[in-house]
Formats: sequence, C-alpha cells, structure tokens
Amino acid sequence: MDAVQQIREEPTLGVLLRSVAYTRMPTQFYQLLQLAVPLAAQFWSYGLRRTAGAMIVVSLFGIWALCVKRIDEVDDDSRARWPRVGRRIAAGLGGALAAGLVLEGFVQVMSHLFHCPGCAG
Repeated sequence: MDAVQQIREEPTLGVLLRSVAYTRMPTQFYQLLQLAVPLAAQFWSYGLRRTAGAMIVVSLFGIWALCVKRIDEVDDDSRARWPRVGRRIAAGLGGALAAGLVLEGFVQVMSHLFHCPGCAG
C-alpha cells in the first residue's frame, strides 16, 4: 500500500441507511418497476382502480429512482439531459397521481363519516 490510505466509515445506522438508499434501493425499485406495471393492468381488469393507480405510482417512483441513479453515474451534463427530463416527468406524474389518490381516499372517508340528512343512501 502506498501513501494512499482508505478511510473507512464506522458501521453506524446512518452509513447503513445511506448505502441502502444509494446502492440497493434503485435496484430494488427496478425490480418493483418490472412487477408494478403488469399488476396495475391486472388490478384494473379486476375493477380495482385505486389499487391500479397505486401500482402506477410505485412504477413512476421506480422510474424516478432509476433516473436519479443514472444522473449520479453520468459525468457529462449533455448525457444527463434525458434522465433529468424523465426524472421531472416521473416526479410530476407520480406526485399528481398520488395526490389524486390521497384526495379521493379522503373524500371517501369523509362521505362515510358524514351523511347529509336529505341525501339518499
């Protein structure tokens, strides 16, 4: 070993979580991405629209994670242009769909909790 010394970090919870977030999670999201799209189609055909929407959100989150990983790996800014576009599109669509699902769930819960006196049902 030359004069170069490698400094190892302590095996703390923060170091472990950082390694999971930066190395393992994007790969696992890619596997989840492979499974989420067919599951969304299957749930949609069963009539489970909210579950299909949640699977699409999972898929978009996986696409976002892959784009972030690709941007971190690329040194040249010109090669990172399309992953940045993909990241923005996936984040926008995923966030909008997730917000829509949360809002729809909130409306469903409120409709079951509070009934108006003159409403049928």
